[in-house]
Amino acid sequence: MIQSKKWLVLDCNYLCHRAKYTTGNLSFEGNATGIIFGFLKEVVYFQEKFNTPHIIFCWDSVTSKRKEIFPKYKISRSTKFKEMTREEIRFEKDFRKQMKNLRKKYLPAIGFSNVFIQKGFESDDVIASICKQFIYTNDEAIIISADKDLFQLISYNTSIYNPQKNEHLTLQKFTSKYGIKPRQWIMVKAFAGCSSDEIPGLKGVGEKTVIKYIKGKLKSKTKACKLIQSEEGRIVLQKNKPLVKLPFKGTGIFKLRKDKLSEQGWMNVTEKLGMKSIKEKIPFHNKGFKHE
Repeated sequence: MIQSKKWLVLDCNYLCHRAKYTTGNLSFEGNATGIIFGFLKEVVYFQEKFNTPHIIFCWDSVTSKRKEIFPKYKISRSTKFKEMTREEIRFEKDFRKQMKNLRKKYLPAIGFSNVFIQKGFESDDVIASICKQFIYTNDEAIIISADKDLFQLISYNTSIYNPQKNEHLTLQKFTSKYGIKPRQWIMVKAFAGCSSDEIPGLKGVGEKTVIKYIKGKLKSKTKACKLIQSEEGRIVLQKNKPLVKLPFKGTGIFKLRKDKLSEQGWMNVTEKLGMKSIKEKIPFHNKGFKHE
């Protein structure tokens, strides 16, 4: 009998941004290390919290396929450098360099084999593609992210843990809280839009209103209901659905590999970067872990 595994599926860009506001200013021997330190510290925490050594690291691409069909997608992010001071630009460059080093150098050096990125696609797409694979297995996936777009991926064996809220959203908790199916979250995001991604929805129609509509609890005479059912509503749904549905068209399939976790690799990385406080906290040495 094949033993099932519990996988932690990390939204790595999100976790790096978390580290930016907590340990982002740390450095060692003149080199910025705060993002790497904060990230690795959380890896240790998540493995201990969920008692598993199995982690999948999912990263955003710098380029975006979504921009090809909607040029204003996240438009303000691409122009933010123009408003930055020299110090802020330097910090941002260090931030991006640390993310790249984490992905390309340090995670592989520790022995993590499942580190994924696809040009033109976001970590959400990679996460969605991977979680689709778990539908046909007995494995469990716990997505680590605060991105509500990922709600559409929740299933009997896929849940989401939000570190900001310390909230673990399972299928049962999701349906109890929202009263709709996870796949219907696509319609919620399409009609309501997404301010963080700069996807405009129907004016005056928010997530709660769309949820009421899906549940059949939005009165037909209300302005919001008429707008959702109007030609404008149909156009917005048709335009936004490809942007919010995960994974985005063209996302690849990512083959999971067995990790080659190394105590020496962890020690080498943490020592090289001057991370004494986590050097001895080897993430995959919990006595409760079962190594396959």
